[in-house]
Amino acid sequence: MRARQALTVVVYTALAIILAATLVVAVCGIRSGDLKALDLWASLIPVVLTVATIVTTVLQAGRRPPATLDEAVAAQVPALARKVAKDWAEESRHRGLFPERRMAVRWRRRSGSERVSRLAAELPDEGVLDQLTGAFARHIRAGSLSRLVVTGEPGAGKTAVCVLATLELAEPAGPAVPVLFHLSSWNPARPLMDWMTDELTANYPALADQMRSRRIAAELVQHCVMPVLDGLDEVSDPATALRRIEDELEGRSFILTCRTADFARLDADGVLSEALVVRLQPLRADEARGVLETARPGPVLEPLVSALDAGPGGPLAQALETPFMLSLAVALGGSLPGEMLSATGPEAEERIKRHLLGAFITRAYRRGDVDADEACRYLAFLARNVDSGTGRLAWWQLHRAVPRGVYLTLAVVNAAIGCSAAAIALFSLFKRPLLGLWIGLGAALVGALVVELVPQDDPRRAKPRLRSVRPPSSHALQRVLGFGVVGGAACAVIVWFLYEKPQYAVIGGVLSGIAFAATRYFSEPSDPMEAVTPTTLLRSDRSAVLYAWLAGGVPGALTGAYLGASIKDGRRTPQLDDVTLIDELPTAIEALMGAAGGALLSATGLGLMAIGSSSWGRFVATRSWLAVRGHTPRRLMAFVEDARERGVLRQMNGYYEFRHRLLQRHLAEPARAVASAADTSTGPDSTQ
Repeated sequence: MRARQALTVVVYTALAIILAATLVVAVCGIRSGDLKALDLWASLIPVVLTVATIVTTVLQAGRRPPATLDEAVAAQVPALARKVAKDWAEESRHRGLFPERRMAVRWRRRSGSERVSRLAAELPDEGVLDQLTGAFARHIRAGSLSRLVVTGEPGAGKTAVCVLATLELAEPAGPAVPVLFHLSSWNPARPLMDWMTDELTANYPALADQMRSRRIAAELVQHCVMPVLDGLDEVSDPATALRRIEDELEGRSFILTCRTADFARLDADGVLSEALVVRLQPLRADEARGVLETARPGPVLEPLVSALDAGPGGPLAQALETPFMLSLAVALGGSLPGEMLSATGPEAEERIKRHLLGAFITRAYRRGDVDADEACRYLAFLARNVDSGTGRLAWWQLHRAVPRGVYLTLAVVNAAIGCSAAAIALFSLFKRPLLGLWIGLGAALVGALVVELVPQDDPRRAKPRLRSVRPPSSHALQRVLGFGVVGGAACAVIVWFLYEKPQYAVIGGVLSGIAFAATRYFSEPSDPMEAVTPTTLLRSDRSAVLYAWLAGGVPGALTGAYLGASIKDGRRTPQLDDVTLIDELPTAIEALMGAAGGALLSATGLGLMAIGSSSWGRFVATRSWLAVRGHTPRRLMAFVEDARERGVLRQMNGYYEFRHRLLQRHLAEPARAVASAADTSTGPDSTQ
């Protein structure tokens, strides 16, 4: 907070210095006769208006006293509960967690599990999920300490327990708001509360109070959130993570999930206190048969049902003992090839699972104009390029799969063409097209290098911050200043070659720098965890680029009009004495031509910088490169949206995820993906 206050002081001090320096220059220029009324208007008025606007907005913001932190937190609690309920209600539908479709997954208390808590004392030694989540929700609403650890194998339904418990607690809202945190992105070297605060700030931003968003999130995490911690086994250091959970959540309720064997090893010495530990039980062969017969009745099930009855403890029954694998069999209509039904041996279970995963992809792409083999290859590439920690797939992060030299080359080529064309067009009016070419190439090279030296932007939106003025972060400030310096320097160099007095270069550079910096500052990042989609994020980022392009033209036109009206008296002599066009045209026409030239140069430069640093600009190049290499289809966004419609991917606000981590890991291994495609080449309905 002190750093922000210091940065605010620096910003306002800089504004005061700029205003004072401008006034001193204006007074000295008027006394010496070097500064004319037109120069005064162009140099003094924009600076005064800029400072006055900032001061006015600050004063207006100060008229309304801000809510106290406690009031802001209290206002966010019901909003957070509503958003949690809405988000996970929609996600539960994508996961197939309809009440009428839920499998009767059983759980069993771990031997020696804590019986001190009221939750443990009320529940029997084993039961079904609805009984477990219902009892947990009742105890949380009653204010009782309830700590639940759910263990199980991959695909056993641990995340489903988290989703169902979150929904039960979020609506209707209770004293604590359940928030599901995926532990895979947590580094246990960092305090758990700090990490949860950052996650809450990103996932559920306090949009009504952006200035105190993180402070509000910290208070919510400390006092109003009931953590639902999914995936202890996916943390880089689970042992340290478990100790932090026990220490930092002392006396607080929570849900924690982990693989059975991993948790038994991590908690061998009883690290967690007052926790009920349950294990999700594998589905028995008769339970799997009941689910199949209920979901897909018909004669097609007879071979599968007969195989389950004949070998209730065999590889087939073991492959279908988790809800996820059984759901794949349901999606396939219960139809498996004969060799899978009768498979034996130590690797039979794994072969059946690979077949189910591959057959699911094949069946998903059986309809439509997308070839299943191509789709499998594209999905395998995407599976290898998800975020290793969270398992999320973000279109603006796919640039990591492209060599950085590709972007630098494209940036230099595009900038060279755009800047050189605009500079040649301008300098041709002064019979100096070659000079324009060299200036354009120089500006292109410098601008491209500056853009490529900084990391790519996350998706942005054009949203002028007119109601509140707040200092940007250090990273954002660097970009704002970088845009301003490049824009101001480029304009100053161009003016220096055309005008005699340095005041024109200074005025043009300052105005252009302000325009570039302000345009950059007014486009703020979009939060990919808000209620948005990947497609709307892409459109928003593209709109921010177009906004920068258009916004650059307006101040460029004003600066150009001033410089054009001053060309008769301010041009370089004798270098431009041979340009008779200057003396022949009326001042008004020269001002209009200057406005057109200024708008063209400013819009071109700012637009190219915005494209080069934007997620959308990078994605256009990324999509083309990956399509040429055969890694993805040409219409990548249409493909992933189609994969979502087919149930292969699911959408989490601005991100995509594979339907299950098992499916993502299966596809990420090329040999297995190819083998699965070959196994299912005859189609999943081969036994029909």
